[in-house]
Amino acid sequence: MTGRRGPGGAAILVAVALTCLSAGCGQVNPGEEVAVGQLDQTAFAVSIQPILDARGCSQSTCHYRDKSAPNSGGPGGSFRIFDCSGTSCTPEQLLANHDSAAGMANITNPTDSKLLTKPLAQSAGGIQHLGGDIFLSTADPDYAAILGWIQNPI
Repeated sequence: MTGRRGPGGAAILVAVALTCLSAGCGQVNPGEEVAVGQLDQTAFAVSIQPILDARGCSQSTCHYRDKSAPNSGGPGGSFRIFDCSGTSCTPEQLLANHDSAAGMANITNPTDSKLLTKPLAQSAGGIQHLGGDIFLSTADPDYAAILGWIQNPI
């Protein structure tokens, strides 16, 4: 085998890479250094993480990431976060949660962020979310808080 790709091979690789990037493939594990934009980590820890915990996003049936086995957890797609509600998260776990959430943010068009469109009711402009409607409208204060975080990069 010469290692050459057949016709369209490069196009298929590019399509797979673009699909993966747009879908938020991959996980950010504690301690990994990744560039996911410049969204405020302190604001995330103080304002956004509590919303994700209170709305059940970090529960075992959703986007839960197991603290003892970070690569396992709930069925919630590529968005994985540690539950910081009952027991406090380490700084590394909070950073991993920040990076996972930031990976679902669209800084250019914040209202198009998967972090907002997935949990938003379809009747309000959201997209299908197997976890149901978390925000019934864009007037929800928690929706507004997450939007504000995305709209104000540092």
